[in-house]
Amino acid sequence: MAKSLEKMRSNQNGRMAEDGLESLAEVFRCFICMERLRDARLCPQCSKLCCSVCIRRWLSERPQCPHCRSPLHVQDLIICRWADEVTSQLDQLQSQQQQQQVSQGRQTQSQQGSPGDARSSDRCDSHKERLTVYCQTCQVAVCHQCALFDAKHAEHTFQPLERVYEQHVMRIQDKVDQLKRRNMELISFIQEVEKNMESVRQAKDERVREIRNAVELIVTRLESQLKSKLVTLMTQRGHLAHEAEVLESLLNSVEYEVRVLSRSQLIDRSADILAMFNDFRRQPTSSLVTAPVPAEFQSEIVPPYDGSEFRLEQFSQLQQRADPVYSEPLRVHGLSWRLKVYPDGNGVVRGNYLSVFLELTAGLPETSKYEYRVEMVHQSARDSSRNIVREFASDFDIGECWGYNRFFRLDLLSSEGYLDSDCLLLRFQVRAPNFYQKCRDLAWHAAHLEAEAAVQRRLVCELRDRLQLTSAAPAPTSGDID
Repeated sequence: MAKSLEKMRSNQNGRMAEDGLESLAEVFRCFICMERLRDARLCPQCSKLCCSVCIRRWLSERPQCPHCRSPLHVQDLIICRWADEVTSQLDQLQSQQQQQQVSQGRQTQSQQGSPGDARSSDRCDSHKERLTVYCQTCQVAVCHQCALFDAKHAEHTFQPLERVYEQHVMRIQDKVDQLKRRNMELISFIQEVEKNMESVRQAKDERVREIRNAVELIVTRLESQLKSKLVTLMTQRGHLAHEAEVLESLLNSVEYEVRVLSRSQLIDRSADILAMFNDFRRQPTSSLVTAPVPAEFQSEIVPPYDGSEFRLEQFSQLQQRADPVYSEPLRVHGLSWRLKVYPDGNGVVRGNYLSVFLELTAGLPETSKYEYRVEMVHQSARDSSRNIVREFASDFDIGECWGYNRFFRLDLLSSEGYLDSDCLLLRFQVRAPNFYQKCRDLAWHAAHLEAEAAVQRRLVCELRDRLQLTSAAPAPTSGDID
């Protein structure tokens, strides 16, 4: 019993020593090729060890540590000469341990008096013999007795189990190496993608800074324009206020004299008072009236609207036809727009509402967003504040319409003052949402015009060549005529 316990302790100590030695050997393996260190180098950031050849090959493609991702160059690597001595000592210890395990196995076999491996998984279930042969026909490992005497394996092909094992290990190792290389490639691709992501973020942040700086300058210029307009208006107001004060002082003075003077005195002062009134009235009123300062500020981001008018004469007759009517085209930078109006309504709202749509008839082949405004003019009072205005932004394709099916009730057109002498006046405006898109439209229009000009030049050349051939042909003589 004591010998058995001593043996168990010895086996446990041996396994612990083997595990500790294996863990120590793992520390001194190259973390790139996972093999024994050769000419060891140390990363100054994470202190990981690797082979000189492996890390140089890595750094030749990407200047960063493959473990901690810190920036790293060849000259930054630390030479670890002591690592070779440590790995050599580990190899000797592992070799001694293997020899000790072999001797212990032999001693155990001699004491037990039976061959076989210590692992039960490498023993034959039928004969309890060590598995030493591989049957290629059945693709199973067997002992030598099964190979020699078992009828199931008669005339089968056999190979030594160790050789087959080594072949399988080689194939597996080859696949493992391929997967390691694939893993390295994936790590490299991930790093490239992360680098690309960072560059995209930086580019976006740079554009945001540019836009903010540009907007700040635009706001500064707007504030300057506002200040200039306000200075002009304040000057006008000051001048008018001064005139009002002079007039008020004159009125107060005259009213005071009317109250305090006697009748005879007022009669004597009457000529002077009337003369003061006449002098004040001689100053024309037009000198006090100044031109209003326009309440408009030029935008450097959003372009102005381009617009046109559409006058629908004989509106009642157009309603009876129930067909859409179209305005004259509004051509802007190669784009052609027109207003499409249903005088009696469209679809389910026919007879109840005026339907108004904006149609893109020519333009870029790609879908683009545009801002548009449709306005119905109040013709009775000519008051722009009473005009009906609809604004929106939509994505337009060529031939596509966007607008309002229920623009205005038909029964209120005349009573509300929008229909005058059976005539309805509509205005429509359209613009690109920003100057970038407007420049894009202009570039497309310029390219389109250049292409048309090239076609026309080619036609001119062809006509010139035909004219030269015609002029070079000999004229017919009188003898050739029947």
